[in-house]
Amino acid sequence: MGERTAGAIKPTRSIPARIFAGFAVVLLLFAFVSGASLWQHQRTAATLRLLHEGYLPLSLSISEARATQGAFATMVERTLEGGDTAATEGWLEIARRVRPFALRRALDAANQAQRLVHDERDRATLNTLRAELEAVLFEYELSEDDFDSLSSALANRDRSAAAAALASVRVRERQAQSHLATAWQLISERIASTSRKARDDEGRALGLLVGLGLVALAVGLAISFWSQQMLRPLTKLTERVGAVARGDLAARIEPHANDEIGHVATEFERMVDALSQRDAQLRRTERLAAVGRLAAHVTHEVRNPLNSIRLNVEMLEEDVNQAVPDALPMLTSVKREVDRLTDITEQYLRLVRLPEPKPEATDLAEFVRELASFLKPEMDRSQVKLELEFAPELGRTAVDRGQLRQALLNLCRNAREAMPDGGTIHIRAQPKDDGVELAVSDTGSGIPESEREKIFELFYTTKQHGTGIGLPLCQQIVAAHGGRIRCTHAEGGGTRFEIWLPGSREGTTSLLHATEAS
Repeated sequence: MGERTAGAIKPTRSIPARIFAGFAVVLLLFAFVSGASLWQHQRTAATLRLLHEGYLPLSLSISEARATQGAFATMVERTLEGGDTAATEGWLEIARRVRPFALRRALDAANQAQRLVHDERDRATLNTLRAELEAVLFEYELSEDDFDSLSSALANRDRSAAAAALASVRVRERQAQSHLATAWQLISERIASTSRKARDDEGRALGLLVGLGLVALAVGLAISFWSQQMLRPLTKLTERVGAVARGDLAARIEPHANDEIGHVATEFERMVDALSQRDAQLRRTERLAAVGRLAAHVTHEVRNPLNSIRLNVEMLEEDVNQAVPDALPMLTSVKREVDRLTDITEQYLRLVRLPEPKPEATDLAEFVRELASFLKPEMDRSQVKLELEFAPELGRTAVDRGQLRQALLNLCRNAREAMPDGGTIHIRAQPKDDGVELAVSDTGSGIPESEREKIFELFYTTKQHGTGIGLPLCQQIVAAHGGRIRCTHAEGGGTRFEIWLPGSREGTTSLLHATEAS
């Protein structure tokens, strides 16, 4: 059989690379989760900072300014009610000096909040709020002349002039209170909106972290399961190694994937097959050696008596030829049986004393043609047709011509005996797997598949008068050349023997791909 050298499996990506890629995915996902968590945390922290360092201090400052403005408005309303105008005038002067400070603190708080905001809507609100506070400050500046007129009228005890100045002050103060109220409403709305945003950000952060955490956990579990599935064949391979170590070569493991483990499993099974074949060859060799020793002893003991018997029969033929002519057929039959027994002993000796092959470069096409010419008369008598076919690229191969001739003679004669009513023997030679294949097929009844594995066993035969030596001898010759031989079912019926021989082919013969009838 042509020895196929399977190419090494080339995995698209090695197992360490795939495991590293899997854990790299987990690490990247973890980095993404951490980054998303940090980003959400920073957003929430910025919102809370804006709330605590910007809006709340601004709200307190505006509340203080409103309280100061309310107290001042109350004092203005009571200016003409009391009798002590000097005291009233003193309190008003103090309030006039104090309330701008409260308003400026509110403006500073607005500036602080504006540095903290990043949203355009917040920035627009703060700009509006600043405008309201600056409008209050403007009203304060406009009311200074009215206060001066009020102070002068009070000093001169001119109640009508004081009433007129007070009416103008009241208008300014109401405008200032309106602007402060608007500012307070704006900051209150922003505080409420920012608080809601902080709560929403917190909820989104929690949901994001939980969701991403679950995704990361699922991906991690999936990659762990995938890694476990990828490495699980190692357990089967370990069990298989243990079984082989115990001598169990029957069970096989099939490669599960195109990776290093599959490659190791394939190479291991190839090694086990080689060991099995070697053990079988060793058993055959030991059996042949034992049989050889026995055959050599028996042949030595039998050949000399057989030679003596044949010689005596020939001498007896001469004496009986004239005296008892009817006894000649009996003597001829005895000679024929003696020759058959001698031939069997010669086969045993060839099997036992097969010499080392002496290969020489041989044109296989010419070699097979010579063999066909030698067999032609024998085949013609049995009405068997010989067909030869050679591949055009068939070259010269190093073989022992005598031994290979003996093997092909055995195969062709077995094929002829398998076709008692005649038929066709087809011999094909072609390059195959860095060697050459010689195939001999017939159109007989074929060999059952259950018997094909036994036909190369010594003394096993399917013929009535077979010795069970011919095919083991063929196998021994082929094995001595480093080749293989196998028996298969021929296309269209019959049996096909395939011999694969290694070795270099020298040159290329001319186009011979034609069916040649002998």
